[in-house]
Amino acid sequence: MRFTGILVFGLSILLLLFLIKFKPVYKVTLLGETIGVIENKENINNAIAEYTQKTAENVAFITIKEMPKYELQFVDSMTRTNEEEVLLAVEETAVTTYRMYAIVLENNQKAIVSSIEEAEEVVEDIKAELNQDLELDLKIMEIYDSNEISVETVETALAKVNDDDVIQEKLKEKESTVNGVVLHTPVTGTITSRFGSRARGYHTGLDIATTTGTPISVAASGTVTYAGWQGGYGNLVIISHGNGVETYYAHCSKIYVTVGQEVSSGETIAAVGSTGNSTGPHLHLEIRVNGNIMNPQNYLYK
Repeated sequence: MRFTGILVFGLSILLLLFLIKFKPVYKVTLLGETIGVIENKENINNAIAEYTQKTAENVAFITIKEMPKYELQFVDSMTRTNEEEVLLAVEETAVTTYRMYAIVLENNQKAIVSSIEEAEEVVEDIKAELNQDLELDLKIMEIYDSNEISVETVETALAKVNDDDVIQEKLKEKESTVNGVVLHTPVTGTITSRFGSRARGYHTGLDIATTTGTPISVAASGTVTYAGWQGGYGNLVIISHGNGVETYYAHCSKIYVTVGQEVSSGETIAAVGSTGNSTGPHLHLEIRVNGNIMNPQNYLYK
């Protein structure tokens, strides 16, 4: 009994001396290489988890390629641990995936901004500028990349999208739209008489001079409501486009359509001439909305 007590006491002394001389640590290996020693592996694991969950602009998520491995060891009590270096080495293996938002026009990526709010602002501003029910394939696409792509400000993104040919064409459509009907120029030529008051009275349309026989294309799709001779207009074609919009094509040398015929935008309906009250070959173009005469240059030939 006494011997046992002495043995326990001796072992306790040895253990105490051992603990004074040595301390328990964890050897840390990463990707097959020793990167240091630490005292508490739970602290390191918690620090790694916190690092992967940190939030930063454009960061979608952070992935650690491989978690470190730990091996319990006893080392000299004076051995310095290097938790910070271990954590830094683990972080250097991490892959950061960034989230950005692209503004896509007609399936072409035009600009990239950092947040969904910025992307929505750009799209809303573009649509507000058009302010028409014009078909426009403009959308926002969430994109992810392991490289931090340079993003643009709302102002820069808006400018880049606005400069696109598709948008510019839509803006032209907006300018040439009357009561929801998009108009296109019927002929190319020289404007010789504008809409409004003139010496011999009020001019109800726009005169575009060009050579006799030049094809006249209809400004928009519609239905022929008049095709024939009408006093000072000479040979006249009237097209109804719906929504109360009508276009008049006067002084024609030839008429190629008949009343009731459906015509498509750009289709040839007549030829330039000098019939009726005319001093030379030209197209007299009128636009009327619900019977009211409009200035064609509010929409065309600007």
